[in-house]
Amino acid sequence: MSEVLRTPNAAPARLGSTWELRPWPNDPTAMLLVFVDHTAVPAGAELEAAVAGARAAGVRTLRTSALLPRAAEIASAHGFEPIDTLHLLRLRLDDDACARIAELSASPTHRTRRLRAWHHTGAAEVDQDAFGTTWGNDAASIADIRVATPHHRARMVRDGRQMVGFAISGWGGNSGYVQRVAVRSEHRRRGVARALTVDALSWMRGRRLTAAYVNTGVGNGPALALYEDLGFERLDARLTIAARDIAT
Repeated sequence: MSEVLRTPNAAPARLGSTWELRPWPNDPTAMLLVFVDHTAVPAGAELEAAVAGARAAGVRTLRTSALLPRAAEIASAHGFEPIDTLHLLRLRLDDDACARIAELSASPTHRTRRLRAWHHTGAAEVDQDAFGTTWGNDAASIADIRVATPHHRARMVRDGRQMVGFAISGWGGNSGYVQRVAVRSEHRRRGVARALTVDALSWMRGRRLTAAYVNTGVGNGPALALYEDLGFERLDARLTIAARDIAT
């Protein structure tokens, strides 16, 4: 859910046609391995090449983006160990779902505003408050999320002049993705996440997409309750984030 040898404003390093190494926010000793096509099964040689690239960058830990089960098995065979497990949920954007989204959009609980590039530092503060320093994004990784799909929408909610929540969503092909939703801890359970998610789904509905996807930690009860209340269903496959100590 988050996206590490980072210098200020460093760009992601594309070291292969199917994967990238990126800085890990708030931890200069770690890097993130991102597979460009998350549905593809990585080859062992790709994983070892990524490990070599991360070692050359001088970091100690290599962590993966969320992996589907077969990819996670291959990563495990190459020394990666699970550090987090995520539920993958899907909302079919059929006529009934779209009608409900339209109804919810007609009476939003909070006004959403456009999240612009100069808001990324503030969004990072919200994200790290919501998810902690290990899993929270910084401004650079928030910018990375915005270009992870061919099209995206980024919105925020304010309380006065303070940003209290934001969401980044994207779409490609016929599918939409709720990529990141973060709300300041003191503003939880006030409908902020719901308003941001409904806004994202309304945007997807307007583009006639067939399905929306989201993932969240298996222990994140409030997020699961929100998504399921909006009509998302848990899929059988779970996603795995894995890590490997590459210091030796």
